Amino acid sequence: MARSFRWLLATTLVALGSSTAIAHDWYPISCCSDKDCHPLREESGETVTESPEGWKLWDGRIIARGIAKLSPDRRFHLCETSAKTIICFFAPPGGS
Repeated sequence: MARSFRWLLATTLVALGSSTAIAHDWYPISCCSDKDCHPLREESGETVTESPEGWKLWDGRIIARGIAKLSPDRRFHLCETSAKTIICFFAPPGGS
């Protein structure tokens, strides 16, 4: 019984770890090699709206339309440094 439980636990941990890696494999290396990129979460206040200048982030920063890249999973993603410098921004097609 204990052996089965350990096997199940190990399998679950491997699956969880690999699904996290797969979810972010698509970030380009030029966007900080997946270290500073994350999907934006509206429930955490990370909202994005369209403005005449481009995409307006919840904190007032503006990302010009020509800078934004197409998001392959139809969600907004932001890659930024710890100093809040934007490296890459991904927007869904027609998203706001």
